[in-house]
Amino acid sequence: MTEWTQEKREDIVKRLHERGVNRPCPRCNGDKFSLVDGYAVFGMVDRLEDESVRNMIPSVCVACSQCGYLTFHAMGTLGLLSKDPPQPPGDKQIVVE
Repeated sequence: MTEWTQEKREDIVKRLHERGVNRPCPRCNGDKFSLVDGYAVFGMVDRLEDESVRNMIPSVCVACSQCGYLTFHAMGTLGLLSKDPPQPPGDKQIVVE
């Protein structure tokens, strides 16, 4: 995996701060955090028994430097997604008519 550039990291931190993500850790009250390189992707299902995932939510992860508590922030809300996200493979697409 390619590590993020310093410019990319600074952009993500700036966007988090613009949205008020600057409070102490909710678990240990620590005040130092670090970005975790890479993306977390959460998939939503209608029922736990579902085998297919819909509504993928790409996210960035922030870790508390004191206790390791992780928080995830949706990239779309932070303005980090392109306007034309890649489409899932043809056999996974949902067609609405």
